[in-house]
Amino acid sequence: MTYSDPEAGTVLLKKNASSRRMSIRVHPVKGITVIIPESVPYREGLRFFLLKRDWVLKTMRRQQMKIEDAQENGLAVPLLGDGSVVRTLMSEILLRRSTRPESAPLKLETLLLEDVKQTGRTWFSIDRPLFRKTLVYSDSLPSEGSAGLDSLLRNAVAEIMRAEAKLILPRKLDFFASRFGFRYSRVSVKRNSSNWGSCSVRGNINLNLNLVRLPEPLCDCVVLHELCHLKHPDHGPGFHSLLEKLCTDNVARLAMTGDPYLPELAAKINRSRAAMPVHTTMERELKKYRML
Repeated sequence: MTYSDPEAGTVLLKKNASSRRMSIRVHPVKGITVIIPESVPYREGLRFFLLKRDWVLKTMRRQQMKIEDAQENGLAVPLLGDGSVVRTLMSEILLRRSTRPESAPLKLETLLLEDVKQTGRTWFSIDRPLFRKTLVYSDSLPSEGSAGLDSLLRNAVAEIMRAEAKLILPRKLDFFASRFGFRYSRVSVKRNSSNWGSCSVRGNINLNLNLVRLPEPLCDCVVLHELCHLKHPDHGPGFHSLLEKLCTDNVARLAMTGDPYLPELAAKINRSRAAMPVHTTMERELKKYRML
């Protein structure tokens, strides 16, 4: 059942047999969900939402402010259009509207910026792209600033990121599995809106294509997180201890490369008072990013 609120938008009222009490979830992508025990009428769920409506609206405004801050700091992708830039571990993706008649609505032009076979660089950096990829789109597409154009361009950029993720992420997984003695079944690259990765009980690992928009230490932290689940399915002390050990090893490895992100990250780790400062700091940084 759904309810349309003039300010909050669509509210989903959902029954759950395992729930003992009503609750409300406010998600920036999935929207508002009211969880209702199976025995409770929908009208009671709606009454519960109306009682909590002010809290919901405040939460929505707070989430929107975080998104706007993330966009301003480059941690989220704003409305896409002519002149937009999306940075990945491999590329600087430029968007450009063409005023000339184009044979195709979208055309990708790629320029090599650094040949790693010559430079010998073995690490990735958002600040040092290997390629400049210009996505040229036809003037026949929806107008600038429209939701239609933004959606179309996001899907196009996501496909570029998917191709890059399929090159980078399985290799990272193999590298860390070999380095630390893990064995997994298979890996899939997906476009998720709510999680960076997952690991099934069968040892199948899913990784989000948005990982290529993260600084390399944070990307690696997610990969290591999922590998640790092969030995510790839960998030208990054993899991956290193992993840801290592996992340510490990886930060030390990357510190030798000259990655410009490392000094900033190391300073935050040194200031941390958490019991597991390395992966706790990185997971806190991960929460600042928004997915495409």
